[in-house]
Amino acid sequence: MANATAVTEANTTLLPPWPDELQSQVYILLTTIFFSLIILVGLFTNSLVLVTLARWPMEMRIPCNILIGNICAADLGVCVFAAPLRIIEIYLGWIFGQAMCFIFTPLQDVFVVVSVAAQTIIALERHRAIVTPFKPKMTLKRVKKFVLVIWIASYLTAGLPMMIFLKNELYEDRYYCFPVFTKDQYRIAYQIYIVVLFIVLPLAIQCIAYFNIIRVLRAKEVFHRRGSSVEFFKKRIHQKRRLVRMSLALMLAFQVCYLPRGVVMLIQEFKPETTFKLEFLYIEMITLAMYYLKHVINPFILWATSNDFRAGCLKLCQS
Repeated sequence: MANATAVTEANTTLLPPWPDELQSQVYILLTTIFFSLIILVGLFTNSLVLVTLARWPMEMRIPCNILIGNICAADLGVCVFAAPLRIIEIYLGWIFGQAMCFIFTPLQDVFVVVSVAAQTIIALERHRAIVTPFKPKMTLKRVKKFVLVIWIASYLTAGLPMMIFLKNELYEDRYYCFPVFTKDQYRIAYQIYIVVLFIVLPLAIQCIAYFNIIRVLRAKEVFHRRGSSVEFFKKRIHQKRRLVRMSLALMLAFQVCYLPRGVVMLIQEFKPETTFKLEFLYIEMITLAMYYLKHVINPFILWATSNDFRAGCLKLCQS
């Protein structure tokens, strides 16, 4: 999106103000290489996850696995749409016209919000299963409805508000698609809205959920150690701990990759004079790279933490 967007920088329109031409050219080269790798790696890994999940038997298609597949679908959208647009805009600007400006640019933020929302629901479902196990389970029918609601709500809360401000304007003999705010108050309010609703709030919900999950699992483990050595319950706790480790790793990746980007965007908004310092430009590059890495590392986390997924991938590659 444009410089006013805090969720994603997939469509930042103008090149950073590097001090000299050489540094600017190095930035363009590194950016091109980086986003090309994001496209190739993200396309392969996220597609592999989706195909693996699709070929799993029905008993493996539990709600959390459906939500994980939804995250990978959204990440795949970022790799297929956002990253190529980033490369194209660096060299050619926005070449797709006014109509596509309204369609493609908000869609990129929608992909990000879908991923964030799905991870938050996974945290809440893990919390329900472990902390409050007697509450009604999330059924497959219900989770499919949740997936539809996530996509619609993401468009209404992230895509539509951006569409209101989008302009396809000429800048130094090239067209660019980016939000144009008529008042500074609108820009500041929009910036805070994006950061709070799609970064701070999901992080807070996920942290609270996993804190309670870890606390309850430790208490149950201590109880079974002191009580009778029932192998069934010990095995169940071990399985739950493994699932929590996978979800916790996904959440930590989200925190590490997204939160610095949100901080940088707020600094750009409220301390604009800082953005022209060379040190800040390098920081901005690093946080942008971290943001995009989030959309390709989830499959690697699944491979490292899930025996079922690892076995499914190996079976798929051997077939």
